[in-house]
Amino acid sequence: MLNFGSGHSKAVNTRKAVAESLESAGIGPEHSPKLVVVHTTLGHDLPQMLSSLREGAPGTQIVGCTGSGVIGSGWVSEAVRAMALVTVDGEGITVASVAGVSGENSRSKALACAEELRVQAPDANMLMLLGPGLNVDADALIAGVEAVFGPDVPIFGGLAGFGGTIPRTPVFHDDRILDDGLVLIGFTAPDLELVQMEHHGSLPRPDRFTITAAEGQRLDELDGKPAWPTLMASIDMPATTPPMEVVTLIGLGLDLSDDDQREYDNAKILRIPLALAENGTSCYLQYSLPEGTVVTSCQRDEHYLFEGATRLMERLKARLKGRQPLAIFQTDCMARGRLSHNVVEKDGIIRDMQQSLSAELAIPWVGVYGFAEFGVLNGRNRSHNYTTTLSAVVTTG
Repeated sequence: MLNFGSGHSKAVNTRKAVAESLESAGIGPEHSPKLVVVHTTLGHDLPQMLSSLREGAPGTQIVGCTGSGVIGSGWVSEAVRAMALVTVDGEGITVASVAGVSGENSRSKALACAEELRVQAPDANMLMLLGPGLNVDADALIAGVEAVFGPDVPIFGGLAGFGGTIPRTPVFHDDRILDDGLVLIGFTAPDLELVQMEHHGSLPRPDRFTITAAEGQRLDELDGKPAWPTLMASIDMPATTPPMEVVTLIGLGLDLSDDDQREYDNAKILRIPLALAENGTSCYLQYSLPEGTVVTSCQRDEHYLFEGATRLMERLKARLKGRQPLAIFQTDCMARGRLSHNVVEKDGIIRDMQQSLSAELAIPWVGVYGFAEFGVLNGRNRSHNYTTTLSAVVTTG
């Protein structure tokens, strides 16, 4: 059986933040866990954070990533310096990582990382994947991992993010800070399983477009017209508008089967344009959408988002069948944080989600506001945008 704990801190001093986070998780030099998963905003001194974790928990494997905000048990923060972590103790945890991930090589890099992990953990029954948020193909990452472990092993985690103007999305593995890295954690405890649920808060608009030109993650044309100006015209915005200014208004929805829609509680699965190409008329996604793909314009709806979060927890509890989660790993879209909600609303939605599972017992909980989320949808590993994705570790049964 694996044991979990969680801690967090909003201290601006990095060493103090690490010390507070470990202390609140019940960790000290005399008791180091097997693994620490840490999420942090980019204001912290990352080398100092890793060295402080090493000092505070000697011998512990360290993994994690950055985001625009972090989530802990009973707590959420998008401050410039914020930190949250979860500790995992016990047998059956293996970590592998690779550097040099790009949109073009995402599948091969993920495959290589998974092959390295399989040597040590051939019986992994759930996998956590943390990767870079930019210049990456999220679907190809899943394909690379599944080429080694097969499609039936659930994948959770997400892609790193940032909340400022510096386009860095580092992931961590022990003493390494990888701006273009991929970390894969294998769990082999046979008495544990993963229960996952996702939901986004965007509704389809009437506009539907056909991709008529694209290369890799670059989207060039919609309906034979330059992609970005066409998207901006559909929401009455100037063609020069940066993607981050309209991130909640420009979701590209892909059609789902009826079964997928019932499972997802959403009509579409979304893809997000994150950056403009140098020509100013093409945009980059974290996916390769081939020519001929039909996408529907989708926009955030606040009422739908909050109602959906309530339904998300109801569906998750039904799937848990009365079992109390040992830990919750949450990946959330950065657009569901400060870019879409004020502090009161954001704190409220996280508090309500956590207390709906247990009002008395604080479940070890860690989350990050990143650039994409991984979660099983209707029996298939999928990558998501704009969602709250919850991955609950529970005992089998």
